Amino acid sequence: MLWLIAALGTCIGIAAGLLGAGASIFTVLLFIHVVGLDLTTAVITSLAVVAVMCVVGLIPYARAGAVMWKAGVGFSLASMTGAYLGGRISGLIPTKALMAIFVLAMIAAAAAMLLKRPLPANVETRPSRQHVPAVAVGGLLLGTLTGTVGLGGGFAVVPLLVILVHTPMRLAVGTSLLVIEMNTLAGLAGHLPHLAAIDWRLASCVAIAASVGSLAGAKVGKRMNAGTLRRAFGILMLVGAIAQLASSLLG
Repeated sequence: MLWLIAALGTCIGIAAGLLGAGASIFTVLLFIHVVGLDLTTAVITSLAVVAVMCVVGLIPYARAGAVMWKAGVGFSLASMTGAYLGGRISGLIPTKALMAIFVLAMIAAAAAMLLKRPLPANVETRPSRQHVPAVAVGGLLLGTLTGTVGLGGGFAVVPLLVILVHTPMRLAVGTSLLVIEMNTLAGLAGHLPHLAAIDWRLASCVAIAASVGSLAGAKVGKRMNAGTLRRAFGILMLVGAIAQLASSLLG
């Protein structure tokens, strides 16, 4: 069973390193449906795994200059603010309504990524001052969603940067990994009293496998063109939306 879990962890790492998304939601699903953990323990263990995996996966993008540090930190700060606000209002909004909005948003973003033509390979667009409101609002909305239903991350960061800010895929993926890392560390800080619930042997196994996968994904992504990356991301988002919808219906 441990080998199967490690293999699936490697696949999650490859997807995260390649596309900058999928790490959190698929790790939680792995721990719930394959390992058999309860939701709370799965979320805490996932945070520990993703924190290690993203910092490793971020290294090749940082070395290649494919991370927008200012935009990523700004997005993360807005997201953390939204997460706090979301936690405060989570009891006022029906979770099913929020989940429906989340799934629909994922499907819409996936469709946009699949249908929209990529930027030319020689275009290196980075967020300017005119894009600050879009980045801030996007981070705030993502954080609010994360605080209310516990979801978010690269599924929202990459489409926001690519579709609204017109950022090339590789820059968006590297920046997404930075945002996920910061949000994950913030989430871990909030769960400090519950870290004893983590099976560190299991978490270490998945973290190592996912980290190796993230490095492989980053290496493969460097050789893929923007159009292929966008289509792969759109497909991953559709799979995530279907998985989340099925989980909500069955739950």
